[in-house]
Amino acid sequence: MATDLISGTTRAHMREISAQLGPSRLRPCWDGSGFTPGPAKDTSGGGGKNLFSSYVDHIGWSDPGQVSRALGVFESMLRVYRTVVESSYGTEDETPQQRWAAKLEEARREFEYDGYQITDRLRIFGSGEGRPDHEMADAQLYAEALSLLRHARNQMERLPSTTRGKSEPEIRDVLLVALGAAFAGRCTAESLNGKGKTDLLLRIGDRNVLVGECKIWGGSTDFREEDIPQLLGYLTRYDRHAVIPLFIRKARPEEIVAKAVKELAEHPRCVSAAVPDHEGRQYTFVFRSLSATPWDVEVALIPFVIE
Repeated sequence: MATDLISGTTRAHMREISAQLGPSRLRPCWDGSGFTPGPAKDTSGGGGKNLFSSYVDHIGWSDPGQVSRALGVFESMLRVYRTVVESSYGTEDETPQQRWAAKLEEARREFEYDGYQITDRLRIFGSGEGRPDHEMADAQLYAEALSLLRHARNQMERLPSTTRGKSEPEIRDVLLVALGAAFAGRCTAESLNGKGKTDLLLRIGDRNVLVGECKIWGGSTDFREEDIPQLLGYLTRYDRHAVIPLFIRKARPEEIVAKAVKELAEHPRCVSAAVPDHEGRQYTFVFRSLSATPWDVEVALIPFVIE
């Protein structure tokens, strides 16, 4: 039987921390991690603990790849936890920094039993090796880019004149302006990547943070047989984050969104589908790339209801 790389005791310690964070602070730590929540095996405790268990109980703790991603989540949790601890009420002779130092030492002891160390910058390393800093940075930049796209979508829907009668490239250019303004012009359109020219490419340094392909809804068959494969064809070896801004001009857009989500979830390359974010109208999936030696890519669907 395979040995867990992070013990149940250490996971239980992080679960206790999740109770201090609560669902609202904890959920963003898991967003973009590639993990999909499921039924919690341990339902004791409050909302934070239950949310934590809904993810942790479905992770393969003997799988180095999954553990590496989970460590990234734990790092995010520790950063949020530090803010909570330092802003909480303590004794008069104890500074916020002293309170945090004591809590950090508790976490360090737990992880040390499993052969990991927590740095002062709250990075978690094991076996003398660490994950490149850019992996966490790219995930955070991707999350920021998706947030900008959602805000742009909301504003475009409030101002229908921005999309009325316009073609897909013209609507895409509106998104290009929003992303380009936020990322100092580092988002480009019609950029060569993989097997063609992708609509949106956010490249920071020498890494692709986001690969995007805009589509006007043309039916389930086109979406399944043309649109999804087209996006997957643009992904190269180190591309881990993608987005489909889906423009919907038809009546009853909710039905079309449901069809698009279904096509993505049932696609043979789909590995997992996150719980739908109906409020933010973003739907997240993990896809296996088309390569003979495939890798996993997070794909977000953001529907736009336009005129």
